[in-house]
Amino acid sequence: MEIVLDPELQAVVDAAAAANPNPPDVTKLPIEMFRAGYVMVSQQGSLTDIACDRTTDIEVPGAAGNIGARLYVPAGSGDTVLPGLIFIHGGGFMIGNLDSHDSVCRQLANGAQCRVIALDYRLAPEHKYPAAVEDCIAAATHIIQSAADYGMDPSRLAVGGDSAGGNLSAVLSNHFAAAGLKPFVMQLLIYPGTDHGVETESRRQLQEGVTLDRKVLEYFYEGYLGGLDVDMDDPRLSPAKARSFEGVAPAHIVTAQYDPLRDEGRDYGELLKAAGVEVSYKCYQGLMHGFVCQTGVVTSAKNAVDDMASVLAQAFK
Repeated sequence: MEIVLDPELQAVVDAAAAANPNPPDVTKLPIEMFRAGYVMVSQQGSLTDIACDRTTDIEVPGAAGNIGARLYVPAGSGDTVLPGLIFIHGGGFMIGNLDSHDSVCRQLANGAQCRVIALDYRLAPEHKYPAAVEDCIAAATHIIQSAADYGMDPSRLAVGGDSAGGNLSAVLSNHFAAAGLKPFVMQLLIYPGTDHGVETESRRQLQEGVTLDRKVLEYFYEGYLGGLDVDMDDPRLSPAKARSFEGVAPAHIVTAQYDPLRDEGRDYGELLKAAGVEVSYKCYQGLMHGFVCQTGVVTSAKNAVDDMASVLAQAFK
């Protein structure tokens, strides 16, 4: 498949290749080195100096003890009670943290005029599936029940995240709906993995030459699931396998043209629509997986996150 990137993204790719013609195979690096490199690259590519009224590192309950989290209060809002977004970072369930996605959380908080709580769930391979799922369910349950304590309007909450965080956001929305609860006015699913066992056209076409190639994708799956006897149809792993989508929160699904996960994000939206769920969908042309961490170097990536903030703001109304 011919890949024609956004010109600014192509310039970033070219500059990286010129600076390091023989980059290391990230799947062979010690995991701590991979994690540190991911945070560094994410911060270098993201918008800087996005001022919020305040950001506060906190702890919230996870499944096996407290986990880290960060509360964002948007610029100019002071102590006003606002809508709230629970944000779950991506990184293949193995990398990423509060710092790698700090910029996008600030941008969403200011753009949607909402308070954001980002979650720092346990990572594989130290904590394999379903540790991340269980942490996010426990943390979200606490935040929903204690929304007022965080200055959030409990009637205007959303959940969202990118990649693995998009997967976990969909799992959370389905989990609460299955329990007969409707805590969210929207789920924001940014290039989510929704079906771990599927072989889509985009996965076949984009096996290499992109940020998330097949080798890296398989590395993440091995880290998350390796050595476990896992049912690939478990809806906590593959939200597309949920038995029912009745009562699921309206969804805004975002994908990138050159992302192997593109088609399963689109197809998940069609599944939700067929079940009567309100869905909006946008595929950003010329971009690759991970673009929410390229907002400082690719204008169309910055604009895409602005779009997401606008969709959230409308949902909160």
